[in-house]
Amino acid sequence: LHIQGFSASPAYHPNMRPSTSSFTLNFQSSSFSPNTYFSKTSTCQYMIEKAIYEVDSVTGKTITKNSYSSNAEAEENSATMEKKIVKLLCDDHGEEDDEVPDYSEEAASEIAEKKVYSRISEEAKYKANAVMQMDRAFSHGKSEVSIKTEAVTEKRVKAQTKVTASVKETGGDSMSEYVKSMGQHELLPQQSEALLGKQIQLLVQWEGVRHEMEEKLERPPTFGEWSDELDISVPELKKQIRVSQRAKAALIEANLRLVVTVARQTVKQGRTEINFQDCCQEGIIGLSIACDKFDPEKGFRFSTYAVWWIRREVQKNVNQQSRSVRLPASARKKINDIRINERLLMTTLGRKPTNDEVAAKCNLTVEKILFYKKAAREIESLDKQLISKAGKGSAAAGGEASGKTLEDLMKDQGPTPAEIASKDSFKTDVRRLIKTLSPREQAVIRLRFGLDDGTPRALDFIATKFGVEKEKIRKVEAKALIKLRQPYRNQSVKCYISDL
Repeated sequence: LHIQGFSASPAYHPNMRPSTSSFTLNFQSSSFSPNTYFSKTSTCQYMIEKAIYEVDSVTGKTITKNSYSSNAEAEENSATMEKKIVKLLCDDHGEEDDEVPDYSEEAASEIAEKKVYSRISEEAKYKANAVMQMDRAFSHGKSEVSIKTEAVTEKRVKAQTKVTASVKETGGDSMSEYVKSMGQHELLPQQSEALLGKQIQLLVQWEGVRHEMEEKLERPPTFGEWSDELDISVPELKKQIRVSQRAKAALIEANLRLVVTVARQTVKQGRTEINFQDCCQEGIIGLSIACDKFDPEKGFRFSTYAVWWIRREVQKNVNQQSRSVRLPASARKKINDIRINERLLMTTLGRKPTNDEVAAKCNLTVEKILFYKKAAREIESLDKQLISKAGKGSAAAGGEASGKTLEDLMKDQGPTPAEIASKDSFKTDVRRLIKTLSPREQAVIRLRFGLDDGTPRALDFIATKFGVEKEKIRKVEAKALIKLRQPYRNQSVKCYISDL
């Protein structure tokens, strides 16, 4: 192929597809720019820039331009990590019970309860954390000599400088440091994941045998009975339990960053005010479940399998804490179905569907639709602080709490607690004032002003009730009112005059 300014000769390689060619470029003019010439012919430019093979002009043989051989450094790190894992699984120092040795009869007669032997010991966690810590020389890409030189220089600087600082540690600071330490853990290669997974699955299989024995004996079996069923000795059984627990601790330590990633994604969604620490805690529970259920024989990476369990536990925590009134799973499913069908009907009809149409689509009654819609309402606290959103121009510095709450913006239509207390106190004082009158005057005043049922009565009604003349009731009322106006009587109710 001859193009203006240079020539290109195609070369075929047996490993390449027939439609792919490579080019040897021989520039004849230094002033010519091939990028300028091929600005319009992007296909040819792409083939030249992505050329993998070239032809030697002397021998005529095909030479690999870019080497795609395996990464020797990655293989070395993988082999090193595998050696660390094997050493961790074989390191049983400090985990055996000194008071009850594995070979003793007391150890064989112990009850094999899952909640006891399945608990990962602190020593196993410490060993797993030490193995998973990233080597400083590899993490920063520096040699041991440069690290030692930096350490000596740093030591000299510290000897010459004195710094006074006050340290205040909070829960958030501790969590941030813990998250940073997760980034310094080694990433497990697939071979190491398979090695750890096999050790965990061995214990899971033995636990299945123990569960069958528990159902058969109607009690938890002893370690001696369990070992006899597995046709191994008690020391071998207990040692394998510790090996499996160390493998599980190492697999959890190596994948904690996956938990942090899922927790951050959940918090950043902003749909609920879920706490980041709670998300991490629930995610670690899901990671532990994934370790027990991971089958390395299927050939998948552990992270691909574990992320589903982590998200499952985190989502369960979100559903439990996202609402003040927790809804059961069945109710949440019905509410989601109603919302989906409403959107489908809105797209089909071009308008907001009625409750009857939604009920027919969801195969529910209208009463059920109204019930689930009422249950789906969000509950807001009146003490929740209002946060102003950032805007444009002078409002760009928003996003801060204004100090106001929803209670400040919402007014209750009913009486305030102070008004209710004042009204009750006024009624009590009026009853005490009425009791200073004679029984006949009390009866007339109560009926006349409706102090008992809130309905005032006329003089004719009162006269008929007592069987006397109307004028007699008027005189009794006038005499009672004169008594109530006496200062020593009405002193207790004068304070309410300004409120009336």
